[in-house]
Amino acid sequence: MIRVNATPDTADAPRGSDDRRRGFHLVVLATVLAAIGLQACSGRVYDPARATRRYPSELDQERMLEIQVIRDGGELIVVNATPQSFADFDIWVNRRYMYRVDRLEAGETRRFWFGDFFDEWGESPVAGGFFRTERPTPAELVQFQIGEQSPLLGVVAVPADSLE
Repeated sequence: MIRVNATPDTADAPRGSDDRRRGFHLVVLATVLAAIGLQACSGRVYDPARATRRYPSELDQERMLEIQVIRDGGELIVVNATPQSFADFDIWVNRRYMYRVDRLEAGETRRFWFGDFFDEWGESPVAGGFFRTERPTPAELVQFQIGEQSPLLGVVAVPADSLE
């Protein structure tokens, strides 16, 4: 008997071709998942919607405050050792990254995730963490900006290597 326009039975097809096709799909899937995983662990975020204004280089730093900023993994710990509270101000790190703070009470210690700081292009620093792919961004120069035109206020940035 002769079949016309019949499809071959799956039992008649060679098994090796399905195995090779399945293996190829698994390799492609693994490659895509690895690429997504590496991007997720990069530690640096680029989000233009979170871009801040440019660092106010035209403003001078008026004085230093008795406030310490310490890196702890991916966090910045801000210790306000002054009797003064601050409201609605910006923290600038390294003359580039900014974070808006609603309030910092006198004597208060607060933790901020360094990855929530952004620059004028919407890029965050490398906050750190176990799966990071780049060196963490150090917090070398930290300043408070209380008003749009008021002078900057310096705070003490404790170097990470001095904590070891």
